[in-house]
Amino acid sequence: MAKCKLIGKCFEITYVSYTNLYLKAKNVKRIVITLAIGITCLFAFNVKAQTNSLSSKPRMFFSAGFVTPQFYGGTELNNAYDLRNAGLSYYQDDNGNRAQVGNYGSNTGYSLGIGYYLPIKKVRGLALGLLVNSGQTGSTPSESGYSEGYYFNFLNFGVGLQYYPFEKNNLYLKGDVGTGSVFSKNRFVNQLGEQDFLHHFGIGLETGGSIGYTFTPFNDKSIGLNFEAQYQYYSTRVEVSGIGDDQWTFGALHLSAGIQF
Repeated sequence: MAKCKLIGKCFEITYVSYTNLYLKAKNVKRIVITLAIGITCLFAFNVKAQTNSLSSKPRMFFSAGFVTPQFYGGTELNNAYDLRNAGLSYYQDDNGNRAQVGNYGSNTGYSLGIGYYLPIKKVRGLALGLLVNSGQTGSTPSESGYSEGYYFNFLNFGVGLQYYPFEKNNLYLKGDVGTGSVFSKNRFVNQLGEQDFLHHFGIGLETGGSIGYTFTPFNDKSIGLNFEAQYQYYSTRVEVSGIGDDQWTFGALHLSAGIQF
């Protein structure tokens, strides 16, 4: 009974922390720390538990869902963000004037993921994997139509851990680290009245944490449907004309569904 209360307390602390952090969305490092605390608590109180059947075999997963980025740091990254908030064109004429193009909506889009996990036999419920995640997002202003637009896409290749702490409950936690890339495109009308583009590319480090649940509605219980919330943090180096080395930092919240087998 004491063990159950301790596990429940760990979940309560972790849940409250995640709720507050996601609402504030200001300190990404605390999200990773909170996830680590949750994993530590769960592992500490469940090392003697029997292995969840989903975690005992190699497995592959595919996922798709909704994603929205949050922009934290970077001279050019924040400049583009401020222009969109002001409803201004990215193009500036020789006099420093910019056209009003209307309000931009939030950058939203879709995410795709694929991965493969192998169980770590010495640690019940834990698996080591390789994974790839991508996010494609964009927004356009209310007045200029197709003439203006901002597209923000990112991709990561990494290694990760997936942990099923319980034998019967299919809740899982995941963490990953790897190489992260960002690709952005500003679309605008230049001084000749022609459509033009400005592209940026960067590469750096990505870290992420997830919490999810696997449903097993099929006769073959090795096939599961995953529903997951994931948060990623990227730090990438982008070369920008007139600025040079521009360090971009941004986050991405994913809500996804997928299949593992």
